[in-house]
Amino acid sequence: MTALLRRAAIASLSLILIACSSNPPAKMAGCIGSVMPPPPGMSAAQNPALLAQAVGAPGKGGLCEGAVYQQDTGAAVLVYRVWDDSKPNSQMGRWWSFSQPQGPVAQYRAENAICPSWSQLNHVVRCQLKAGAQVAVGTGQSAACAPDPDYPPSPVNQVYVPNSSPDGLLVENCQDAGSFPPAQ
Repeated sequence: MTALLRRAAIASLSLILIACSSNPPAKMAGCIGSVMPPPPGMSAAQNPALLAQAVGAPGKGGLCEGAVYQQDTGAAVLVYRVWDDSKPNSQMGRWWSFSQPQGPVAQYRAENAICPSWSQLNHVVRCQLKAGAQVAVGTGQSAACAPDPDYPPSPVNQVYVPNSSPDGLLVENCQDAGSFPPAQ
C-alpha cells in the first residue's frame, strides 16, 4: 500500500510539474495590459532564463510580465532604442521597442517607466534583430525614481534584447535615427 501511494504521489507531482513547465508564467499582481503576440517575422520560444533576466521586481523597472520570441530565419525585424547620447556606451543597451518612439520625452518616460536618473532619452537608434535572436517582450514593471516621481506598471510592451558587449550584440544594420523627440 505504501509503495502504491508513493507512486501515485510521484505521478501527481510529475503532472503538476509538466503543466507548470508548458504554461506561460502567470500575470504578476499589479501588472496591467497584456503581452503582445509575436510580431511578423518572429515566433514564440521557450527560454525561462532570458525571461527571468527581463522581468523586474516592483519598483525596479524591467518587464512586469512577458514572453520570449525568436526571430525567424530570413525575416527582418526592426527595433528602436531611445538612449542618452552623453553615455555613448549605452547606445546598444538592452531596452528596445518594436515601434518607432514618439515624444514628448515625459510621455515616453512615463509609458516605459524610465527614471530620469537612468537616461536623458535624447537620441534614437534603429536596428534589425540578428537572425535567430531571442528577446523577451512584455508590459512594463513599476519604477521607483526617488527623488523624482515614481512610475506605476505600464501596459506598453517593451523589448529586452540581451546585448552583452560589442561582440555579443543581437542587433545589426543599425542607423542613427536622430534626436529624440524629433524636431518639428
